[in-house]
Amino acid sequence: MTAVTLPQPLPVVPPEPYTSTKTAITKVPITLDCTLHDLYSLDNDTPENIVLAYDHPCKFPHDQLNSSPYPRFLYAANFPDMNAEGEMPNLQKRGVAQRYSFVAGRTPVLMIDLSGNGGEEVSSLLTTSKDELRRLYDQLSPEQRPNAQIVRSTHDVQLTPDSRAVFIVPHDHMCAMLNQALEPEMLYEVLSKRWLAVSGLPTPKSKVIDPLPVNSWIAGRDAEVRRMLQAVQQQSFPFVVKISIATSGCGTFVIRRESDRGTAINEIRGLLEDGLKKVNEENEQLYPASFVIQELVPGEAHGVTFFVTKKGRAVYLATSRQRFTQEGFWNGGCVSYLLQPMFQDRYRSTIEVLAKALHNKGYYGPVGADVMTDANGEHVIVDVNPRVTGSYHLGLLKTHFMQRGLCEAAVLSRLDIPCTQNAFEELFAADIAQGRLIINAWVTDSKKESSHAVLTVGAEDAVKLGRLIRVIETFVKTGEYAESAEL
Repeated sequence: MTAVTLPQPLPVVPPEPYTSTKTAITKVPITLDCTLHDLYSLDNDTPENIVLAYDHPCKFPHDQLNSSPYPRFLYAANFPDMNAEGEMPNLQKRGVAQRYSFVAGRTPVLMIDLSGNGGEEVSSLLTTSKDELRRLYDQLSPEQRPNAQIVRSTHDVQLTPDSRAVFIVPHDHMCAMLNQALEPEMLYEVLSKRWLAVSGLPTPKSKVIDPLPVNSWIAGRDAEVRRMLQAVQQQSFPFVVKISIATSGCGTFVIRRESDRGTAINEIRGLLEDGLKKVNEENEQLYPASFVIQELVPGEAHGVTFFVTKKGRAVYLATSRQRFTQEGFWNGGCVSYLLQPMFQDRYRSTIEVLAKALHNKGYYGPVGADVMTDANGEHVIVDVNPRVTGSYHLGLLKTHFMQRGLCEAAVLSRLDIPCTQNAFEELFAADIAQGRLIINAWVTDSKKESSHAVLTVGAEDAVKLGRLIRVIETFVKTGEYAESAEL
């Protein structure tokens, strides 16, 4: 396992002079240690054929793209708010596309928007989306700015014949448009909680609950739901239930007492009833409606990010602590750059065995894994995400922050900002000018009343980082700004 090479020693660069006006905010050019373009180029004779493709909807009914009676790729529980009413799912998807493409580098980026013509409203949203992307990428050094294009149909895709697309997760409408670098069924499989449970990798004790073959319960779906739920009803406390295909903490239930069990069963029943309706003989081999019952390991999980090259080599990036909302949804992570050599050594063997297992399946690319230490002192993998994750960029910003004497950093996700981006940047102009605050995603709703953002912040130590985080979170909740020194 190798680590991204950084320049040594890291000199401390004084903060740039700050002059604030209503029309100009001094910004530090951000240079990433490496980009996805650089990582895909490692051990790869043809790196230029990779294209990063993201769902980037401006406007369409949420279920419009899944209207096929026989969908191949089903998702029982997806990113938070993806099933909300109104435009929230679109805003969330555009935000995900922005923050994940932030580290693309010179690899081509496709933002796929299938809204159709849609009249002036869609045209206005499209213009806003283009402005948001330009503003986001303008923070980066020119040589690392993604070359992104918004495509409205298959006819808009302008790629070389040997181009191969990489998705966050496979979707029917996306796979139909483009040739893929990775086999979609394989990617769907390794993204599932089920794959980890049966992979033979070091994990907590797990039990997979699969549906019976579809032709054996097609006339009795309710009975099949009851049969599958019996395993949850009979499991001894404490334990965890994980819907096989899920993200960002959705579809994961920690069960310590009977009341937890009752709440979980009600939610899982709804997911199963909906999911089993869509299972058929064509897609049942992908196990879209399975779930996993897993031993609960006490303690904190570390989020480890790395890259698996085309030849199977693991390139270590960073290890971070994770942040969750009260509802259990992932909303950020914190990294201590001075501790990275220790973490790299601690998780070396775990990363290498996971990289080998993924590569044997045919996967190469970015990976995030949650690793814990069990009662026997052994490292166990509790989750695997073979894709760019929400904290993936933290490992690529080490030099940016360390050169400025900022040894701690955090990504803050799921922020509903009560002002425009211009107003926010004016308010936090000093932090932006000093390189302490980076905007990784900023999406504005159609009424221009609310903004949804992902931010990364850095500080000299954990105490100062906590103060800056509290300043931002207080502003998000109350609309009031206080200097970090006051908190």
